[in-house]
Amino acid sequence: MAVSPKAQGKGVGLLLAQSAIKWAADKGASKIYLESNTKLKPAIKLYEKLGFKEITGISSSYDRVDIQMLLNINF
Repeated sequence: MAVSPKAQGKGVGLLLAQSAIKWAADKGASKIYLESNTKLKPAIKLYEKLGFKEITGISSSYDRVDIQMLLNINF
């Protein structure tokens, strides 16, 4: 997920993420897993605000991934 630089800092990322979480929950998902990079500090803060927790132990095929996070959906 990415937000245009012109739209960053205006809550667009939060709305997108909340919408994606609701969509997943509506489809019956109980968890959402994501991979990112800690250089993307605003994104990591957003994920934490949404309730994602850092996890370890899952291999990734992406070289730039240095953080993995999981959200347990409790709707």
